[in-house]
This record gives sequence, structure tokens and C-alpha cells, in this order.
Amino acid sequence: LGRSAWVRSTMAALFLLLAILAQTSYCHKYYSPFDFLRFDRAKVELDATIKLVASPNTLEHSGDWVTVSWSGVSSPSAEDWIGVYTPPTNGNTVDPQKQAPVKFQYCRLSLTHFKTGSGSFKFHMVNMRAPYIFGLLRNGFKDPSLAATSNTVEFTNPNEPLQGHLALTQDPTEMMLIWVTKDAVKPQVRWSPLLSPDIRKKDANTTTYSAEDMCGPPATTVGYIDPGLLHYVVMNGLTPGMKYLYSFGDDKYGWSKQYTFTVPLPGPDVTTKIVAYGDMGEAQPDDTVQPLPAQPPSLNTTSLVQKELNDTDIVLHIGDISYARGYAGVWDEFFDLIQPIATRVPYMVSIGNHERDYPNSHSFYSGYDSGGECGVPYMKRFPMPRARSSVDCYGFDIGSAHIIVMSTEDDFTSGTVTSQYYYIQELLLKVNRKKTPWLIFVGHRPMYVDSTNNDIPAGDQTVAKTLREYVEPLLMKSKVDLALWGHHHSYQRTCPVYKEKCTPGAPIHAVIGMAGQGLSKNIESVTPDWIEYIDVEHYGYSRITTNASTLVFEYVRDDDGKVHDSLVLQK
Repeated sequence: LGRSAWVRSTMAALFLLLAILAQTSYCHKYYSPFDFLRFDRAKVELDATIKLVASPNTLEHSGDWVTVSWSGVSSPSAEDWIGVYTPPTNGNTVDPQKQAPVKFQYCRLSLTHFKTGSGSFKFHMVNMRAPYIFGLLRNGFKDPSLAATSNTVEFTNPNEPLQGHLALTQDPTEMMLIWVTKDAVKPQVRWSPLLSPDIRKKDANTTTYSAEDMCGPPATTVGYIDPGLLHYVVMNGLTPGMKYLYSFGDDKYGWSKQYTFTVPLPGPDVTTKIVAYGDMGEAQPDDTVQPLPAQPPSLNTTSLVQKELNDTDIVLHIGDISYARGYAGVWDEFFDLIQPIATRVPYMVSIGNHERDYPNSHSFYSGYDSGGECGVPYMKRFPMPRARSSVDCYGFDIGSAHIIVMSTEDDFTSGTVTSQYYYIQELLLKVNRKKTPWLIFVGHRPMYVDSTNNDIPAGDQTVAKTLREYVEPLLMKSKVDLALWGHHHSYQRTCPVYKEKCTPGAPIHAVIGMAGQGLSKNIESVTPDWIEYIDVEHYGYSRITTNASTLVFEYVRDDDGKVHDSLVLQK
């Protein structure tokens, strides 16, 4: 076998156990490889005969590559592995009890490791604002032993402005921009109409968060990495339909490259295109172990979406965003993955269980799905135009459509005056159908889903029943056209349905949680009557196109880039 084929086949075997565990738990229990790493049993047993070298030791830009080579490993084992760590402990080492690697790979995937005790890997390096160091550890994840560390690898500019992503506000003449640096003196954005000398600039506001702001491990312990400074600024006075050139940064620490965006046109007669998906996560284009086998679907999804950007107005990511679950480096790598998309069009989001849920954190469901993050990184990194700052519930116009986003992870029942239920009700009542003839409703956990998960209190069908009890009457009364959901990693589309019966004029529901994470195959042996199309075998995304009289909804599969299901609604 060639090396690439060897990597693919071996990595597939590595994740067989994870896939089985996910299937057993209905694919909503996500297992990071680091969930199996015994930090409490880790030790340092440096072996002077092992040499571990990273080259080059200086990188110019985020996304540059490093070759890590090792030699001198006696009695090479299938349990030897290379860990990628940042920042180094005490300047030039690793503490395997106190910090998780950003990513890793088993030495056995180098064809020379068993023969000579040596080998090499290439790593794609995202600038996380601090030096990297590599460790060679032995005895697998059950009894990890640090045997060697490399030289450090540094970026020439740890303040490189990165993770740029756009978002809409409530004003069609505005665009919000968010980005990250290590330090800042006067962070700004500069923008101008394309081919115009009229350059405007505006100072950014800055925020951040710490381990103390979150709720528990691993987010507050081994998974924590300083997130840097999060800058956000609203570019105003924009002309709808106009294309703008922009960059962001700081005179002292440097500026990003130039990007472009086009301001979406408002109005009922405008043709609007939305790309939507849920449950994507991230992967990197190297051979490191990720939550999915080689060439994971999140890479395929983002590659196809990039090809659609010339006529796309926004991207909508419906919960379970990065799957960091307390391992902070995943957030950096996620934004590296989506930056080519999110710097071109607004990247609008809703919160999922893997961003929010944690015991005693006021989440509606008390599982450990967020890995201790309890929504803090998500809310800080995605300042959406929320109805109130503490709950991810908001609405916005986009061309001929109005979109309302709810949080299925916060109380949505009508039992208390502080419940999100009343914000949803208010947002629905405010929609002007003459201005935006199409109304789309969005949340993470689905109201309608074919699933065998009846667990209490947070199983698919248990949550769906609660959503139907409290939220469905509001959608029916407001004549919502389309409701989009994620959580179940599949594509499903219903008939116009109300109270579990196909009903003309009722909302159509679609589950679109098939963008990247392991597919959910726990469906009933007999498909519910209200399901018109279901696919639990393929990854993909959805595409919504609206104008004054027509809404077209399409399901695009990742494997061939073709439309495999569609519907047309007419006014």
C-alpha cells in the first residue's frame, strides 16, 4: 500500500470504536480521542536516545507546515504517538498531566517506525498565538509516558490577525466583523467600496474569556488555551448590493490580508440564497488524528460551499459548531477551516448542546456535552444580534426572507416569565410579511425527527415532543414556511406537518445535521407518515433560494455535489 492508502485504512480502524460508541449513544454522544487520554496516569520518563526535531522552527503565517522527525526509539510500539502542544510548559517542555495536545498521531502510521524506530510526519500549523512544542509519548493513552520533546516552533508574528468572520446586524447598511489577536494597541477595520480610494476605518471593541468564566473540565483544566483578544466592530454606512474591500488588524502588530464582501440586498422582490447546515465540526488537512477518518466530511462540505459563495448571501450553521467540548485548540482550527467562507459572507449560527450543556450552568438540559464550556466561547466568539445577551435567540431579515433563531438549550417552555418562549413569541409577532414574504425558523434539536432515541429527558423524541407542545403552535399561528434543525446527523424532510399529521399550510421541517460529524443511523424500521425524504448514509448541506413568490429548498450531497432532494413553495 502507498502511504496515503495506509493512513486512510489505519485511521478508519482507529475510529471504529468511536463509531460504535457513537452509534450506541444515538450519535449525539460525541467522543473526542482525548476523552480516553489518562492525564492522571501520565508521567515524564525522558529517554536521551530519542531525538525529536521539528523543522522549520520559525513559521511566517498560520497554515504553514512543519515536518516532525524522530529517531532512536527502542522497541518501537504501536502505542507510540506524537502530540502537538501549545504553549510549552516552563518555556520548553510538556506537562502531560496538565495539558492536552491540540492534536496527535500514532507513530505507527510512519512506514519506517517499526523497522528503524524512526519516522516523520507533516503537520499543518494554525497560529494559536504561542509557540508549539512536540512530544513523543509511549504506552498509548492508558499510561502515557513522555519520552522526548522537540525544539519549539514559533510564528514570526504571534499577533497575526486571524479568525475573521462576518455577521449581520439588524441594519441592512451594516456588517459586523470579528477577529482574534494575541495583543492589541488600537485594533481597527479598514474598508472601502471596491476600486474606490474612499477608505474608512473604525476602532474595534475587545473582549475575551478565561478558564474561570467557564464551568468545568476539560474546558477549565487540561483543555484550556488562552483564546487571545476577540475584537468586534460594526462597519456602518454601507450600500446594499455594493462590494467592499476590507482588512483588519493593528498598526503596531500588523494587518490581515484584504478580503471582500457584498452587502446583501433587502426587500421582498430580491432573490436571496442561503447555505445552511448543522453539526459540522472541523478537520485539518494533515494526517493527524481527528474525530473522523481521513478526508473527513467537514473538509468536503466547506470545499463545496466555497464554490457557491459568488451568489450566496449568508451561511447558516445550526448548532454543534466546532465540537471543541472543552479542548480550546479545536476552536482555533475550526475558524481556520471556515475563514475562507466567513470572511466572504455573514456566518450566522445557533447554539447546540455541544456548545451549551453542562450541569448547574442554567442550561435546559444538564448533560456534559459542552465539556465544561457552558456556552462561554460560543457566545463570545459569535456576537449575533440577540434579543437578550444571555440567550441565543434572535431574528433578522435577509433579502426576501426573515429568519428566527431559537436556543433549544435554554428554557423554551411557557412556565416562567423569563422563558425564551416569550422572546420567540415576540419575534414572530414582529415579522413583516410584506417586507419579507418568507419566514424560516431555526433551532438545533429537532421538532420532527425519525429517531429511535426516546431517552428522558434529552432524547430526540422527548425533546421533539416538548418542542411540539410549546413552540409548534407559535409556528403554525405565524405561518412559518420552513423550520430547520440539526442534532440528528442525517438529512430528513417532512410534509407540511402539524401535530404529527400532514396538514396543508403547515410548516415544512428539515433536519440538516449531516455536514461533518458521524452520521446518525438510529431511525425507525417504519418511517413516520410525515417524513417525505430521509438519508442517513451521506453527508452534505442545504441550499435555500427565495424571491417574492418562490422558495426553493435543496439538499446537496458531499460525495457528488449534486441535488438529491428538493421542494418548491409558492406564494
